[in-house]
Amino acid sequence: MHFPLRIFDNATPVDIANESEFEAFARDYRPIGAAGGIVVNERQQVLMIFRLGRWDFPKGKIEEGENPAEAALREVCEETGLTTATLGRELPSTFHTYPLNGEKILKQTHWFAMRCPNTATLKPQTEEDITQAEWVDIEKVGAHLKDSYASLRHLWEEVKGL
Repeated sequence: MHFPLRIFDNATPVDIANESEFEAFARDYRPIGAAGGIVVNERQQVLMIFRLGRWDFPKGKIEEGENPAEAALREVCEETGLTTATLGRELPSTFHTYPLNGEKILKQTHWFAMRCPNTATLKPQTEEDITQAEWVDIEKVGAHLKDSYASLRHLWEEVKGL
């Protein structure tokens, strides 16, 4: 974990300066790990998904026995049908909180840059409520994220121009 970091607590940003501040904040939450990718193709387009009324990057929970990089590749492939993504460098993690069945959750999503050699046919994972998977011109990603999650807008501001 690299500090400082920003946690989105019900969409409100909370800046955390060090490990002890993080431990104090996280004490009241159950941690969940996830991983995903920002996939860029040779046309400088970014892979995005539309799920539950918002644009997003493909991501999902880390399964038992997986490391974040393995989970990121698996989730990108499962959610979009892509089979030709290659893993690049690790990007900053995002953190956000949410309630789940009366429990307070702190979700850390590990992000990775990924490359794809072509604009392969995409197939959204409809059983995960993903209705679209699209290649978006890199200069239009910010507009797609305008009404999305604050943590994703923050991530994109940190990494755009991969």
